[in-house]
Amino acid sequence: MARLIEQEPGAPPAAPPPSTILAKERKKSCHAVLDSEEYNHTVNKDGGIEFPVFHRNHLCARSFGAAGEMDQTMGTSINVIGDSSVNSFAFLMPIVLGPPPIMNLVAFDTGSTLPWVQCRPCTVKCHDQLPKAGQIFDPSKSSTFRSVPCLSRDCLELKSTLRLELATCRERENSCLYSLTYGDGWASTVGKVGRDKLLIGHDEALIFELMFGCSLDTVYSDYEAGIIGFGSSKFSFFEQVSTRINYKAFSYCLPSDEAQKGYMILGDYNRGSVDEYTALFPSSGRPTYSLTMNGLIVNGHNLIASSSEMIVDSGSWWTILSPDTFDLLDEVITEALAFLDYQRSYERGSQYICFISRADSLNWRGVHTAFSDWSSLPLVEITFAGTASLTVPAENLFQNNEKHGLCTSFLRGSNNMLPQVLGNRVNAYIWDWRNTIMHPCNRKKWPVED
Repeated sequence: MARLIEQEPGAPPAAPPPSTILAKERKKSCHAVLDSEEYNHTVNKDGGIEFPVFHRNHLCARSFGAAGEMDQTMGTSINVIGDSSVNSFAFLMPIVLGPPPIMNLVAFDTGSTLPWVQCRPCTVKCHDQLPKAGQIFDPSKSSTFRSVPCLSRDCLELKSTLRLELATCRERENSCLYSLTYGDGWASTVGKVGRDKLLIGHDEALIFELMFGCSLDTVYSDYEAGIIGFGSSKFSFFEQVSTRINYKAFSYCLPSDEAQKGYMILGDYNRGSVDEYTALFPSSGRPTYSLTMNGLIVNGHNLIASSSEMIVDSGSWWTILSPDTFDLLDEVITEALAFLDYQRSYERGSQYICFISRADSLNWRGVHTAFSDWSSLPLVEITFAGTASLTVPAENLFQNNEKHGLCTSFLRGSNNMLPQVLGNRVNAYIWDWRNTIMHPCNRKKWPVED
């Protein structure tokens, strides 16, 4: 409830509380970002198209109140690496559809295919979309939007790609329909398939015509405008745009917290500065891309004896390992943590690796003590076919969880025969989608400079 401040007659107006001033300044700053080159797409000196990428907790992607005022807590300095209560799995990038040009902030996901944004009218259900995620796209107001016909080759191929068994046509308007479900059903979208111009920059320079899902029924608990898939299907955002860029590659560097800006580049970049390579290939039985993992090395000891497939998924918080590999990792890390007076905890479930300090177990106060001595934790390295390897920073491998203690970002898979997944917590690298060039990004500079 708001507290009223009484004033004497004739007195000068009372100054607003500092928190209100701070919130307004942050809102002003956020609008300045949106109106500036921060959201602009640019072409780099190598001919690649560069997009800014925002952490979901970035200043301009955080919650707004009902009246459009920014949540006054949004500017709080948050360490998203070490605080699971605010750590989010998704990263955002801006796209512009139209004309008239409509900017939408969308999550980018290398683990999915057809791009989609929320559209009006929501004939069934819209999910909550923040004002800073852009206006909900209205195809009826676009002068260039057109539906994909039901019997077109694209509609029939999309039905096969998405493995749709039900009707895929809205007959009264001859519009192809789609449906997508993510993971074990935590999110879904149903709508019509359309095409519209994708624009870059404030000068509305045309890149290409994008085929995307116009969602009319969304089950989604987050607040961006939609999801842009970068999978291997011909209908993914990257596969569509790759026909219009000078080199089939995209690279990205993910921001470490809400205050930083990462980047994504579609097309060429300075390949001469990178010397780590590994082959990238279409995943087995799904429209995504994979790598060959050769080793999982903990404190100098390789835990696996044979190579295996690993899907690259920027939309997954977890790195998912086969049960056999996970169990070996669990055993080694548990042994290492015992020397730090941390014992294995199964309260969260055996598919997670979590630990509780001896002090907390003997004197429980309702909240786990936050761990901070990152340098004492085991060193984990993932090696791939070719010359590429990835050393995982301890702050990415582990996280403090108030409910469950010190937990890793690895998850136990359900089947040894299924591909493993490389999640975004250990995936802060540049990827060349032709060769998969891996190069650590400099979190002090955004983007990485030559």
